[in-house]
Amino acid sequence: MTGFGRILADLNGAGLRYVLIGGIAVISHGVVRATRDVDAIVAHDKTNLDIIRDLIAAWGATRPDGSPVPPDAIAPGRNVHLATGFGDLDFLGDHGSPLTFDELLSRADVRRVDGADAPIVSLADLVALKRLAGRETDMLDLRRLEEAHGELPETSA
Repeated sequence: MTGFGRILADLNGAGLRYVLIGGIAVISHGVVRATRDVDAIVAHDKTNLDIIRDLIAAWGATRPDGSPVPPDAIAPGRNVHLATGFGDLDFLGDHGSPLTFDELLSRADVRRVDGADAPIVSLADLVALKRLAGRETDMLDLRRLEEAHGELPETSA
């Protein structure tokens, strides 16, 4: 099991409610590309936030610059970027997106990623999230997804 697989196994073992987006989702939808971290949209309810705090403690995770994760960093509406001994991990909320966490989770497919089962954002939702983000890397991912799948789904998001 790779570091990413270990992160995902720990998320699952802790009962975290999450959906993978970002590079792992792009790869899972048929695009060959590298990724340096795990990107997950998470539910920002009290139980999930407590699980995230517990995972940070168990992993000895820090911010990417090596500084401690401040207690107030784990709060509704906040993104948190972590460095763990298994790799980097970004927990994101669904704020700023017309797609809610529950909608993303309901359409996600559970797939095997580096030895662990993980909910992967649907292709249509991934396309919508990439279009909303609009960064250069997102536009490149969209072109690669289109090469892999043909015309991409139109989104109402």
